[in-house]
Amino acid sequence: MNKELRRFLLYLTVFLLSVGYLAYRYLHLKNVNDFHKEILVASAFAFIIACITGTAEIVKTQGKYFWIALKCFLLIPNKKVYVSLSYLLRIKIPGDEKYFLVKGTKINQYQPVGGVYKLVGNKDLYKDWKASSKADGKNPEDLRFFVSAKFIPKIISWFYSRKDREIGVWREFSEELIEAQILGAKNFKSIRAEYLGTKENILCKQTRFKDEEYHTLIYDIFQIELNTKQLKEFKKLLKSSAFNEKYAFVTEDDIKNECFDEHKIRIGQHTKHIL
Repeated sequence: MNKELRRFLLYLTVFLLSVGYLAYRYLHLKNVNDFHKEILVASAFAFIIACITGTAEIVKTQGKYFWIALKCFLLIPNKKVYVSLSYLLRIKIPGDEKYFLVKGTKINQYQPVGGVYKLVGNKDLYKDWKASSKADGKNPEDLRFFVSAKFIPKIISWFYSRKDREIGVWREFSEELIEAQILGAKNFKSIRAEYLGTKENILCKQTRFKDEEYHTLIYDIFQIELNTKQLKEFKKLLKSSAFNEKYAFVTEDDIKNECFDEHKIRIGQHTKHIL
């Protein structure tokens, strides 16, 4: 348990004791002496004010993650959570208003280019957080793993520190489009990616994997800014085929409906994050 949560529990304990004393003093105690009137009552009110002020400071510092941390430490510390920390790339063709998706390799669906970040440096999440990899996990450096819920606050904090992990998006773009020979390397020696925001789904109830009860999914969303030659190559693909076994150009409505081609072909639910 981190220091701020220990402080919160201390504040809560002192607050309850102080309120309990005041209730006893004013509702039950008779023939009150000066020690109660001048020392204990004043101290109880002072403790209550200090606890409220301190708790407000902690909640403000932690923001929306305070209640998540409290839940993880007090209510579900040992529940199994699947964590996926990844990025998605919005590739939109201006004028045609089409979004470019690729065929998933593990699930029969179309989805945005992107994938999980990888570890870099000396971070050992299996030691630090007692993490375990997926049964089909071929790369232990992928930020896709199982942990106990009590580690989730630390994982979130670490992720946003951007330390010891990938921060770029070129690897997945290259693997899924250039190495897959969808695009030519000549016009895609580099790309420009604009960060749009981050989408979170923290501790959502799931039973997708064995013994797992919650998912914690975080997606960084980037938009690929295409130069003239790159845009021309995408438009050439669109003109050649709106979709095939490797990629698809779809509309916003298709993404919202999670399907296209008269509802026959599935689009991944998480694709909505790029809209």
